[in-house]
Amino acid sequence: MRCIESFRYRAILFVTLLQINNVVHSKITEKDLSKSILDFTIGFSRHHSSPDIVGRRSLVWSPLSLYEAMLMVGEGADGNTFNELQHITHLQNKESYREWSLSFLNDVKKNFKDIQRYNISLNIANRLYADNDFNLDDEFNKNLEKYYQSQLELINFDKAQLSADHINQWISNQTNNIIKNVLKASDIHPMTRLMIVNALHFKAPWAKAFDSDLTTKENFTLSTGRLIQLQTMHLVSHFSYYYDKKHKSQWINIPYKGNNRYVLTLALPDKDIELRVLEKKLLRNSKILSNIFNSLDNRTNVNTRVQLSLPKFRIESSLDFVQHFKKYYNVKIPFDADKADFSLMSSGSARDLFISKIIHKAVIDVDEAGTEAAAVTVVQMLSRSGMFLHEDPVQLTFSRPFLFYLRDINIKVPLFIGRFTGMSMP
Repeated sequence: MRCIESFRYRAILFVTLLQINNVVHSKITEKDLSKSILDFTIGFSRHHSSPDIVGRRSLVWSPLSLYEAMLMVGEGADGNTFNELQHITHLQNKESYREWSLSFLNDVKKNFKDIQRYNISLNIANRLYADNDFNLDDEFNKNLEKYYQSQLELINFDKAQLSADHINQWISNQTNNIIKNVLKASDIHPMTRLMIVNALHFKAPWAKAFDSDLTTKENFTLSTGRLIQLQTMHLVSHFSYYYDKKHKSQWINIPYKGNNRYVLTLALPDKDIELRVLEKKLLRNSKILSNIFNSLDNRTNVNTRVQLSLPKFRIESSLDFVQHFKKYYNVKIPFDADKADFSLMSSGSARDLFISKIIHKAVIDVDEAGTEAAAVTVVQMLSRSGMFLHEDPVQLTFSRPFLFYLRDINIKVPLFIGRFTGMSMP
Protein backbone atom coordinates (compact mmCIF):
# COMPACT_ATOMS: atom_id res chain seq x y z
CA MET A 1 0.00 0.00 0.00
CA ARG A 2 1.27 3.41 -0.91
CA CYS A 3 2.19 5.64 1.99
CA ILE A 4 -0.24 8.46 2.64
CA GLU A 5 1.62 11.57 3.67
CA SER A 6 0.90 13.60 6.80
CA PHE A 7 -2.60 12.29 7.51
CA ARG A 8 -3.73 13.50 4.08
CA TYR A 9 -4.90 10.72 1.96
CA ARG A 10 -4.08 10.92 -1.59
CA ALA A 11 -7.60 10.56 -2.87
CA ILE A 12 -10.90 8.94 -3.21
CA LEU A 13 -11.73 9.40 -6.79
CA PHE A 14 -13.85 8.08 -9.44
CA VAL A 15 -13.80 8.48 -13.20
CA THR A 16 -16.80 7.61 -15.31
CA LEU A 17 -16.11 7.38 -19.02
CA LEU A 18 -18.93 7.38 -21.52
CA GLN A 19 -17.98 6.62 -25.12
CA ILE A 20 -20.50 7.31 -27.84
CA ASN A 21 -19.68 6.09 -31.35
CA ASN A 22 -21.79 7.50 -34.16
CA VAL A 23 -23.30 7.24 -34.83
CA VAL A 24 -37.12 25.56 -13.77
CA HIS A 25 -37.27 21.93 -12.44
CA SER A 26 -39.22 20.42 -9.49
CA LYS A 27 -37.82 20.51 -6.00
CA ILE A 28 -36.23 17.27 -4.86
CA THR A 29 -36.02 16.60 -1.15
CA GLU A 30 -33.08 15.17 0.77
CA LYS A 31 -35.15 12.02 1.22
CA ASP A 32 -35.61 11.72 -2.55
CA LEU A 33 -31.92 12.40 -3.10
CA SER A 34 -30.87 9.57 -0.83
CA LYS A 35 -33.64 7.09 -1.62
CA SER A 36 -33.15 6.92 -5.39
CA ILE A 37 -29.41 6.28 -5.18
CA LEU A 38 -29.83 3.85 -2.28
CA ASP A 39 -32.41 1.90 -4.31
CA PHE A 40 -29.93 1.95 -7.21
CA THR A 41 -27.18 0.71 -4.87
CA ILE A 42 -29.37 -2.03 -3.43
CA GLY A 43 -30.28 -3.28 -6.89
CA PHE A 44 -26.70 -3.87 -7.91
CA SER A 45 -25.61 -5.17 -4.52
CA ARG A 46 -28.46 -7.69 -4.52
CA HIS A 47 -26.92 -9.35 -7.56
CA HIS A 48 -23.53 -9.52 -5.90
CA SER A 49 -24.98 -11.09 -2.75
CA SER A 50 -25.75 -14.33 -4.57
CA PRO A 51 -24.05 -17.44 -3.11
CA ASP A 52 -21.75 -17.96 -6.08
CA ILE A 53 -20.27 -14.46 -5.74
CA VAL A 54 -20.50 -13.08 -2.23
CA GLY A 55 -18.35 -14.42 0.57
CA ARG A 56 -15.65 -15.48 -1.83
CA ARG A 57 -14.13 -12.28 -3.20
CA SER A 58 -13.72 -8.74 -1.93
CA LEU A 59 -15.55 -6.02 -3.82
CA VAL A 60 -15.59 -2.23 -4.17
CA TRP A 61 -17.51 0.10 -6.47
CA SER A 62 -18.80 3.68 -6.50
CA PRO A 63 -22.59 4.13 -6.57
CA LEU A 64 -22.27 7.91 -6.79
CA SER A 65 -20.25 8.20 -9.97
CA LEU A 66 -21.99 5.41 -11.81
CA TYR A 67 -25.33 6.95 -10.87
CA GLU A 68 -24.30 10.39 -12.08
CA ALA A 69 -23.11 8.81 -15.33
CA MET A 70 -26.43 7.05 -15.90
CA LEU A 71 -28.27 10.34 -15.33
CA MET A 72 -26.17 11.95 -18.06
CA VAL A 73 -26.85 9.02 -20.37
CA GLY A 74 -30.54 9.54 -19.69
CA GLU A 75 -30.31 13.14 -20.87
CA GLY A 76 -29.74 11.85 -24.39
CA ALA A 77 -32.34 9.09 -24.28
CA ASP A 78 -35.90 9.24 -25.58
CA GLY A 79 -39.00 7.06 -25.77
CA ASN A 80 -38.82 3.52 -24.45
CA THR A 81 -35.05 3.82 -24.03
CA PHE A 82 -35.57 6.53 -21.44
CA ASN A 83 -38.42 4.56 -19.87
CA GLU A 84 -36.13 1.60 -19.27
CA LEU A 85 -33.41 3.82 -17.80
CA GLN A 86 -35.95 4.82 -15.14
CA HIS A 87 -35.65 1.27 -13.77
CA ILE A 88 -31.97 1.99 -13.14
CA THR A 89 -32.19 5.54 -11.79
CA HIS A 90 -35.45 5.16 -9.82
CA LEU A 91 -36.38 8.66 -11.01
CA GLN A 92 -39.40 9.20 -13.24
CA ASN A 93 -38.55 12.22 -15.40
CA LYS A 94 -35.67 14.36 -16.58
CA GLU A 95 -36.61 17.18 -14.23
CA SER A 96 -35.84 14.79 -11.37
CA TYR A 97 -32.58 13.74 -13.05
CA ARG A 98 -31.48 17.34 -13.28
CA GLU A 99 -32.60 18.29 -9.79
CA TRP A 100 -30.77 15.27 -8.33
CA SER A 101 -27.52 16.25 -10.01
CA LEU A 102 -27.86 19.95 -9.21
CA SER A 103 -28.72 19.25 -5.58
CA PHE A 104 -25.60 17.19 -5.12
CA LEU A 105 -23.25 19.47 -7.09
CA ASN A 106 -24.56 22.61 -5.38
CA ASP A 107 -24.14 20.99 -1.97
CA VAL A 108 -20.51 20.21 -2.80
CA LYS A 109 -19.94 23.80 -3.90
CA LYS A 110 -21.71 25.25 -0.85
CA ASN A 111 -19.60 23.24 1.57
CA PHE A 112 -16.28 23.63 -0.26
CA LYS A 113 -14.73 26.18 2.09
CA ASP A 114 -16.04 24.46 5.19
CA ILE A 115 -14.57 21.04 4.40
CA GLN A 116 -11.35 22.63 3.13
CA ARG A 117 -10.67 23.81 6.69
CA TYR A 118 -10.33 20.16 7.68
CA ASN A 119 -7.97 19.30 4.81
CA ILE A 120 -10.83 17.60 3.00
CA SER A 121 -11.32 18.00 -0.72
CA LEU A 122 -14.24 16.82 -2.81
CA ASN A 123 -14.07 17.57 -6.51
CA ILE A 124 -16.51 16.57 -9.22
CA ALA A 125 -15.76 17.30 -12.87
CA ASN A 126 -17.74 16.42 -16.00
CA ARG A 127 -16.55 16.83 -19.55
CA LEU A 128 -18.11 16.22 -22.95
CA TYR A 129 -15.78 15.35 -25.84
CA ALA A 130 -17.37 15.67 -29.28
CA ASP A 131 -15.87 14.73 -32.63
CA ASN A 132 -15.32 17.68 -34.94
CA ASP A 133 -17.67 16.17 -37.53
CA PHE A 134 -20.45 15.09 -35.17
CA ASN A 135 -23.76 16.98 -35.26
CA LEU A 136 -24.03 17.49 -31.52
CA ASP A 137 -27.47 18.49 -30.35
CA ASP A 138 -27.19 21.97 -28.84
CA GLU A 139 -29.92 21.43 -26.24
CA PHE A 140 -28.32 18.18 -25.05
CA ASN A 141 -25.00 19.99 -24.61
CA LYS A 142 -26.63 22.92 -22.80
CA ASN A 143 -28.43 20.55 -20.44
CA LEU A 144 -25.16 18.84 -19.55
CA GLU A 145 -23.58 22.25 -18.93
CA LYS A 146 -26.48 23.56 -16.84
CA TYR A 147 -27.44 20.55 -14.77
CA TYR A 148 -24.21 18.52 -14.68
CA GLN A 149 -21.70 21.38 -14.92
CA SER A 150 -20.11 19.69 -17.91
CA GLN A 151 -17.68 21.38 -20.30
CA LEU A 152 -17.52 20.73 -24.03
CA GLU A 153 -14.30 20.10 -25.94
CA LEU A 154 -14.05 19.32 -29.66
CA ILE A 155 -11.68 16.52 -30.61
CA ASN A 156 -10.63 14.53 -33.68
CA PHE A 157 -11.44 10.91 -32.90
CA ASP A 158 -9.92 9.81 -36.24
CA LYS A 159 -6.56 10.16 -34.50
CA ALA A 160 -7.17 7.38 -32.00
CA GLN A 161 -3.89 7.46 -30.08
CA LEU A 162 -3.84 11.25 -29.77
CA SER A 163 -7.47 11.27 -28.62
CA ALA A 164 -6.84 8.58 -26.01
CA ASP A 165 -3.73 10.35 -24.72
CA HIS A 166 -5.53 13.69 -24.51
CA ILE A 167 -8.51 12.33 -22.57
CA ASN A 168 -6.25 10.24 -20.34
CA GLN A 169 -4.33 13.37 -19.40
CA TRP A 170 -7.51 15.18 -18.39
CA ILE A 171 -8.58 12.18 -16.31
CA SER A 172 -5.17 12.02 -14.65
CA ASN A 173 -5.29 15.74 -13.82
CA GLN A 174 -8.76 15.47 -12.28
CA THR A 175 -7.85 12.43 -10.19
CA ASN A 176 -4.60 13.68 -8.72
CA ASN A 177 -2.66 11.37 -11.09
CA ILE A 178 -4.17 8.27 -9.47
CA ILE A 179 -5.98 7.02 -12.56
CA LYS A 180 -3.85 6.92 -15.67
CA ASN A 181 -4.08 5.44 -19.15
CA VAL A 182 -7.76 4.53 -18.92
CA LEU A 183 -8.13 4.61 -22.70
CA LYS A 184 -6.06 2.82 -25.29
CA ALA A 185 -6.04 3.64 -28.99
CA SER A 186 -7.96 0.41 -29.58
CA ASP A 187 -10.77 1.71 -27.35
CA ILE A 188 -11.47 4.50 -29.84
CA HIS A 189 -13.83 2.97 -32.39
CA PRO A 190 -13.61 4.28 -35.98
CA MET A 191 -17.13 5.69 -35.52
CA THR A 192 -16.61 7.29 -32.10
CA ARG A 193 -18.48 10.59 -31.96
CA LEU A 194 -18.94 11.48 -28.29
CA MET A 195 -17.37 10.75 -24.92
CA ILE A 196 -18.70 11.91 -21.60
CA VAL A 197 -16.25 11.77 -18.69
CA ASN A 198 -17.24 12.12 -15.05
CA ALA A 199 -14.53 12.34 -12.37
CA LEU A 200 -15.04 12.26 -8.61
CA HIS A 201 -12.17 12.97 -6.22
CA PHE A 202 -12.34 12.84 -2.43
CA LYS A 203 -9.52 13.29 0.07
CA ALA A 204 -9.67 13.42 3.87
CA PRO A 205 -7.84 12.24 7.00
CA TRP A 206 -9.38 10.20 9.81
CA ALA A 207 -10.78 12.28 12.64
CA LYS A 208 -8.43 10.25 14.83
CA ALA A 209 -5.66 8.36 13.09
CA PHE A 210 -4.53 4.87 13.99
CA ASP A 211 -1.08 4.66 15.57
CA SER A 212 1.11 2.75 13.11
CA ASP A 213 3.31 1.55 16.00
CA LEU A 214 0.36 -0.50 17.23
CA THR A 215 -0.18 -2.26 13.90
CA THR A 216 0.62 -5.98 14.13
CA LYS A 217 0.09 -9.15 12.12
CA GLU A 218 -3.01 -10.96 13.34
CA ASN A 219 -5.27 -13.80 12.25
CA PHE A 220 -8.14 -13.21 9.84
CA THR A 221 -10.67 -15.97 9.17
CA LEU A 222 -11.72 -16.36 5.55
CA SER A 223 -15.24 -17.41 4.64
CA THR A 224 -13.83 -20.88 3.96
CA GLY A 225 -12.63 -21.11 7.56
CA ARG A 226 -8.96 -20.89 6.61
CA LEU A 227 -6.79 -18.55 8.71
CA ILE A 228 -4.47 -15.98 7.16
CA GLN A 229 -2.43 -13.21 8.76
CA LEU A 230 -3.08 -9.55 7.98
CA GLN A 231 -1.56 -6.28 9.16
CA THR A 232 -4.15 -5.15 11.71
CA MET A 233 -4.57 -1.62 13.09
CA HIS A 234 -5.72 -0.81 16.63
CA LEU A 235 -7.48 2.17 18.17
CA VAL A 236 -9.43 2.77 21.38
CA SER A 237 -11.82 5.70 21.09
CA HIS A 238 -15.47 6.73 21.14
CA PHE A 239 -17.45 5.94 18.00
CA SER A 240 -21.02 5.82 16.82
CA TYR A 241 -21.69 2.12 17.43
CA TYR A 242 -24.82 0.05 16.94
CA TYR A 243 -25.65 -3.60 17.51
CA ASP A 244 -28.45 -4.79 15.26
CA LYS A 245 -30.18 -7.63 17.11
CA LYS A 246 -32.50 -8.42 14.23
CA HIS A 247 -29.70 -8.97 11.75
CA LYS A 248 -27.10 -10.11 14.29
CA SER A 249 -24.39 -7.66 13.30
CA GLN A 250 -22.21 -4.90 14.77
CA TRP A 251 -22.00 -1.53 13.02
CA ILE A 252 -19.57 1.35 13.46
CA ASN A 253 -18.96 4.75 11.88
CA ILE A 254 -15.28 5.65 11.59
CA PRO A 255 -15.34 9.39 10.90
CA TYR A 256 -13.04 11.46 8.77
CA LYS A 257 -12.24 15.01 9.83
CA GLY A 258 -14.88 17.63 9.20
CA ASN A 259 -17.57 17.42 11.86
CA ASN A 260 -18.11 13.71 11.12
CA ARG A 261 -19.80 14.42 7.80
CA TYR A 262 -17.87 11.74 5.95
CA VAL A 263 -17.63 8.31 7.52
CA LEU A 264 -16.51 4.79 6.73
CA THR A 265 -19.28 2.56 8.01
CA LEU A 266 -18.32 -1.05 8.76
CA ALA A 267 -20.66 -3.98 9.38
CA LEU A 268 -19.45 -7.16 11.07
CA PRO A 269 -21.81 -10.16 11.26
CA ASP A 270 -21.84 -12.32 14.38
CA LYS A 271 -19.54 -15.33 14.34
CA ASP A 272 -22.38 -17.73 13.55
CA ILE A 273 -23.62 -15.61 10.62
CA GLU A 274 -22.03 -15.82 7.17
CA LEU A 275 -21.41 -12.51 5.41
CA ARG A 276 -23.58 -13.51 2.44
CA VAL A 277 -26.49 -14.19 4.82
CA LEU A 278 -26.18 -10.71 6.33
CA GLU A 279 -25.94 -9.11 2.89
CA LYS A 280 -29.07 -10.83 1.63
CA LYS A 281 -31.03 -9.69 4.68
CA LEU A 282 -29.86 -6.10 4.26
CA LEU A 283 -30.78 -6.05 0.58
CA ARG A 284 -34.44 -6.98 0.91
CA ASN A 285 -35.31 -3.30 0.58
CA SER A 286 -33.59 0.05 1.02
CA LYS A 287 -35.47 0.79 4.27
CA ILE A 288 -33.38 -1.75 6.19
CA LEU A 289 -30.07 -0.07 5.43
CA SER A 290 -31.62 3.37 5.70
CA ASN A 291 -32.87 2.66 9.22
CA ILE A 292 -29.50 1.29 10.32
CA PHE A 293 -27.70 4.32 8.90
CA ASN A 294 -30.17 6.64 10.64
CA SER A 295 -29.47 4.93 13.96
CA LEU A 296 -25.72 5.29 13.46
CA ASP A 297 -25.88 8.87 12.22
CA ASN A 298 -28.09 10.24 15.00
CA ARG A 299 -25.88 12.98 16.43
CA THR A 300 -27.85 13.09 19.66
CA ASN A 301 -26.69 9.59 20.61
CA VAL A 302 -23.84 9.19 23.09
CA ASN A 303 -20.86 7.55 21.40
CA THR A 304 -19.63 4.19 22.64
CA ARG A 305 -16.08 3.50 23.75
CA VAL A 306 -14.74 0.87 21.34
CA GLN A 307 -11.51 -1.10 21.24
CA LEU A 308 -11.26 -1.34 17.48
CA SER A 309 -9.11 -3.77 15.50
CA LEU A 310 -9.24 -3.37 11.73
CA PRO A 311 -7.02 -4.88 9.04
CA LYS A 312 -5.30 -2.65 6.56
CA PHE A 313 -6.80 -3.60 3.24
CA ARG A 314 -6.64 -2.90 -0.44
CA ILE A 315 -9.34 -4.05 -2.86
CA GLU A 316 -9.53 -3.94 -6.65
CA SER A 317 -12.68 -4.88 -8.56
CA SER A 318 -13.61 -5.03 -12.22
CA LEU A 319 -17.29 -5.27 -13.08
CA ASP A 320 -19.47 -5.46 -16.19
CA PHE A 321 -22.67 -3.48 -15.75
CA VAL A 322 -24.24 -4.26 -19.11
CA GLN A 323 -25.03 -7.86 -18.16
CA HIS A 324 -26.13 -6.71 -14.71
CA PHE A 325 -28.63 -4.20 -16.09
CA LYS A 326 -29.92 -6.69 -18.63
CA LYS A 327 -30.37 -9.59 -16.24
CA TYR A 328 -31.34 -7.99 -12.95
CA TYR A 329 -33.13 -4.83 -14.07
CA ASN A 330 -34.54 -6.30 -17.29
CA VAL A 331 -33.19 -3.20 -19.04
CA LYS A 332 -32.45 -4.24 -22.63
CA ILE A 333 -33.46 -1.53 -25.10
CA PRO A 334 -30.50 0.85 -24.42
CA PHE A 335 -28.16 -2.04 -25.37
CA ASP A 336 -30.11 -3.09 -28.48
CA ALA A 337 -28.64 -1.79 -31.74
CA ASP A 338 -32.04 -1.91 -33.44
CA LYS A 339 -34.20 -0.43 -30.68
CA ALA A 340 -32.08 2.04 -28.65
CA ASP A 341 -33.10 5.67 -28.97
CA PHE A 342 -30.40 8.18 -28.03
CA SER A 343 -31.51 10.59 -30.72
CA LEU A 344 -31.47 13.56 -28.31
CA MET A 345 -27.66 13.53 -28.42
CA SER A 346 -27.58 14.34 -32.13
CA SER A 347 -29.03 17.38 -33.88
CA GLY A 348 -30.01 15.06 -36.72
CA SER A 349 -32.22 13.05 -34.33
CA ALA A 350 -30.92 9.83 -35.87
CA ARG A 351 -31.57 6.70 -33.81
CA ASP A 352 -28.20 5.07 -34.49
CA LEU A 353 -26.57 4.89 -31.05
CA PHE A 354 -26.65 2.11 -28.46
CA ILE A 355 -24.67 1.17 -25.35
CA SER A 356 -22.30 -1.69 -26.05
CA LYS A 357 -20.20 -1.86 -22.88
CA ILE A 358 -20.16 -0.59 -19.29
CA ILE A 359 -16.99 -1.63 -17.47
CA HIS A 360 -16.34 -0.47 -13.93
CA LYS A 361 -13.03 -0.76 -12.09
CA ALA A 362 -12.51 0.47 -8.54
CA VAL A 363 -9.73 0.46 -5.94
CA ILE A 364 -9.82 1.24 -2.22
CA ASP A 365 -6.85 1.37 0.17
CA VAL A 366 -7.29 1.70 3.95
CA ASP A 367 -4.39 2.21 6.38
CA GLU A 368 -3.50 4.03 9.61
CA ALA A 369 -3.74 7.53 8.14
CA GLY A 370 -6.89 7.06 6.17
CA THR A 371 -8.31 5.91 2.88
CA GLU A 372 -7.34 6.08 -0.76
CA ALA A 373 -9.80 4.94 -3.39
CA ALA A 374 -10.23 5.19 -7.12
CA ALA A 375 -12.64 3.92 -9.72
CA VAL A 376 -13.21 4.09 -13.45
CA THR A 377 -16.29 3.29 -15.51
CA VAL A 378 -16.24 3.00 -19.29
CA VAL A 379 -19.64 3.22 -20.95
CA GLN A 380 -19.17 2.61 -24.65
CA MET A 381 -21.87 3.46 -27.16
CA LEU A 382 -21.63 2.22 -30.70
CA SER A 383 -23.39 3.26 -33.86
CA ARG A 384 -25.50 0.64 -35.57
CA SER A 385 -23.89 2.16 -38.41
CA GLY A 386 -12.73 11.88 25.16
CA MET A 387 -15.63 11.24 27.75
CA PHE A 388 -16.52 8.12 29.76
CA LEU A 389 -12.96 6.82 29.80
CA HIS A 390 -13.81 4.65 32.80
CA GLU A 391 -16.26 2.50 30.90
CA ASP A 392 -15.28 -0.88 29.52
CA PRO A 393 -14.84 -0.59 25.76
CA VAL A 394 -16.79 -2.70 23.30
CA GLN A 395 -14.48 -5.25 21.71
CA LEU A 396 -14.85 -4.90 17.95
CA THR A 397 -12.35 -6.97 16.02
CA PHE A 398 -12.75 -7.28 12.27
CA SER A 399 -11.07 -10.66 12.03
CA ARG A 400 -13.56 -12.10 9.56
CA PRO A 401 -15.31 -10.82 6.39
CA PHE A 402 -17.15 -7.50 6.73
CA LEU A 403 -18.98 -4.83 4.72
CA PHE A 404 -18.04 -1.18 4.30
CA TYR A 405 -19.85 1.96 3.14
CA LEU A 406 -17.98 5.25 2.61
CA ARG A 407 -20.77 7.79 2.99
CA ASP A 408 -21.72 11.45 3.17
CA ILE A 409 -24.10 11.25 6.12
CA ASN A 410 -25.39 14.82 5.72
CA ILE A 411 -27.11 14.09 2.41
CA LYS A 412 -27.02 10.31 2.85
CA VAL A 413 -25.18 9.51 -0.38
CA PRO A 414 -22.83 6.51 -0.68
CA LEU A 415 -19.53 7.33 -2.42
CA PHE A 416 -18.02 3.84 -2.27
CA ILE A 417 -19.32 0.56 -0.90
CA GLY A 418 -18.08 -2.99 -0.81
CA ARG A 419 -16.98 -5.93 1.26
CA PHE A 420 -13.66 -7.27 2.51
CA THR A 421 -13.33 -11.02 2.65
CA GLY A 422 -9.55 -11.36 2.67
CA MET A 423 -9.62 -12.71 -0.88
CA SER A 424 -8.98 -10.45 -3.86
CA MET A 425 -10.84 -10.48 -7.15
CA PRO A 426 -9.34 -12.83 -9.76
